[in-house]
Amino acid sequence: MTLATAPRLRIALIAPARYPIREPYAGGLEAFCHTLVRAVRALGHTVDLYAAAGSQGHVRAHELPGVSWARDPLASSDTAYPPGARAAEDAAFHRLARHLEGAGYDIVHNNSLTPVLFEYRLPLLTTLHTPALPEMQAAISAAGARAGRFTAVSASTAAEWVLPRPATVIPNGVDTAHWHPGPGGEAAVWFGRIVPEKGLHLAMDACRQAGIPLLFAGRVGDHRYFSTEIVPRMTGQAATWVGELDHPALQSLVSRCRVCLVTPRWEEPFGLVAFEAMACGTPVAAFRRGGLGELLTTAPAALAAPDDVSSLAAAVHVAAGIDRAVVRDWVERHHSLTEVARRYAELYSEVPTR
Repeated sequence: MTLATAPRLRIALIAPARYPIREPYAGGLEAFCHTLVRAVRALGHTVDLYAAAGSQGHVRAHELPGVSWARDPLASSDTAYPPGARAAEDAAFHRLARHLEGAGYDIVHNNSLTPVLFEYRLPLLTTLHTPALPEMQAAISAAGARAGRFTAVSASTAAEWVLPRPATVIPNGVDTAHWHPGPGGEAAVWFGRIVPEKGLHLAMDACRQAGIPLLFAGRVGDHRYFSTEIVPRMTGQAATWVGELDHPALQSLVSRCRVCLVTPRWEEPFGLVAFEAMACGTPVAAFRRGGLGELLTTAPAALAAPDDVSSLAAAVHVAAGIDRAVVRDWVERHHSLTEVARRYAELYSEVPTR
């Protein structure tokens, strides 16, 4: 069956509940949901986005509450909840699931991290964006075959979970029309959530050792980490924070840099920022970890031993010498958003018949 003859489907795409799906994106998962909705719609399918309050283009009648740290901003975290927020999130997911049971969707594409949806009878396709989460794993195991089908953003991530049937591995894609090549420059760049598990402080140390100034952009997701590990390293012109940027500003910044550092301190499931940088022609120096290390093994990139600043500094120099055109070409051939959307559309047509 070709895309031209494939049936047009009604799809409910459920985003993670913590942050709105809008620019500047809170992280790679939020960016993935937004770009995939656009790409699948471009294939002719109807896609309704269910997401946190404050999102753009979502179904407002059934929006999720999100997480607000307005009462105690210095305690903010990307993994914890302020008092009462977790209960409110669970209740919202139960209401959403009951709505979806009677809404007649052909497929419910779940990108959230909630265990709630597996308690209901839904035509589920769940994309695994993280290593196994205990509550979600327990819900999947309890649901068995009723849990539906699964995809994972890397083989490393798929191997972390115990599933009723093997996950289909579909690495994330990059909108190569947006993330387009630039001239490069002298500085290195780091961008993403500023939280301990993303390892910005190690990127700062490696660039100082390599003798290359670092520009970094992103949302502060852990204020304690930022004040104790990041601010003290911002001495002289060695490292400069340019704030939280939307995608056009990020593209402009990244495309004008010499090399991009990606420094996960956990088993990074995918590492979208690496592929966005490479789409700009900017070579990547990264820790060899999780799905990121798996997917960059054959890429024109420089991999370093995890958590090793000297190894990373050496990788920065190696990456800086990689041809920018070769880097861009590799991403276009292996990680285009168009191809990712096509693969998901094929899976969508299978799920309702299973």
